[in-house]
Parts: sequence; structure tokens; C-alpha cells
Amino acid sequence: MTQDASDTPNDTSPLFSDNTVTEETPSIGQQDGSNPPQDDEITKLKGEIGQLREQLARSQADYNNLVRRSREESSQIGEWSENKTILKFLPILDNLERALEHTPEEFKWHAWTEGFISIIRSMQKVLADFGVNNMNCIGQEVNPDFHDVISQIPHNSTHIQAEVELGYLRGDKALRHAKVIVGDGSLSV
Repeated sequence: MTQDASDTPNDTSPLFSDNTVTEETPSIGQQDGSNPPQDDEITKLKGEIGQLREQLARSQADYNNLVRRSREESSQIGEWSENKTILKFLPILDNLERALEHTPEEFKWHAWTEGFISIIRSMQKVLADFGVNNMNCIGQEVNPDFHDVISQIPHNSTHIQAEVELGYLRGDKALRHAKVIVGDGSLSV
């Protein structure tokens, strides 16, 4: 197959020129010494690209923050609903423990009493599985984050002397404040 002379590329064809503009043939916009319109447009487009990249980065950061906040809120809602449910069961546990405390002496070792003890232990285990533990307040100083003082008694100390209702912690936060009786510090030793 032979090539025709018109098919052969040469240095004078417009396709193979180096496309450089010489001073003899000024392009549009160069008569007054300014940049050619293409350079202005390129600069403008580069600026727009930079702005769009910044907007994209901000949008991605906003989205990531939204996802993080949504997960945190979902976790908090789950914890809140668990706490509300646990709080509904605490009075039942309190009543079972009171019933056990007031069991007549002749029934202390009865199978019925053993059933009460088994139920109480089961409920305490479920609470422990949720990270809930009762507070041991007697002898401690009053802390309003954990204790509700309902009464004072004459005593040489101002520490907690008795618990009327057990308080419960979930982690390091009070799930239910302990209702306590404190000494008034009026008695001398």
C-alpha cells in the first residue's frame, strides 16, 4: 500500500504546528497587552474548582459530623429507654426485699422464702448485667449527686446513718438517688 503525498504529515500542516503565537500575529485580547481570554477563563475556572473542592470538603465534614451525632443520639436514646425501664423495676425489687425483711421467723427457711430470695437474686443479676449496682451509703458524706437527705437524727457525725431507699448507679452516674438519713453532728463524743 502506497501513501499519497497528501496523506503524509509534514511540518507545514496546521495539525502539526507548535501552536505558538508570535508577536507578528497577536491573538484576540492581546492588542492592549492583557492576558488572552483563555488564560483569564482558565484562572477563573481554577478558582471555581478550588471553591468547589472547599465546599465538598466542608460538606463531607458536615456529613461525617451528622453521622457521628446521629450515632451518639441513637446510643443516648437507647440508654435513656433502658434507664426508664430499669427505674420501673426498682420499686418491685424494693418491695420484694422489704417483704423478705419482714418474713416471720417460722418462715425464714421455708421453700416460699427461698423462692423470694431466688427472685431477688435473679433481678439483681439482671440489673448487674445492665451495669446497675446499688450504692452503699452508710457512713459516707452526703453527696447531692447521689443522695437525697430526707431526715436528720441527733448524732455526733454528719455522715449518712441510714438508708430509707437504696440508690442505684449505672456506671458512675446515679440512676436513682439514695434516700438517706444523716446525723446532725449535735452530739459530742
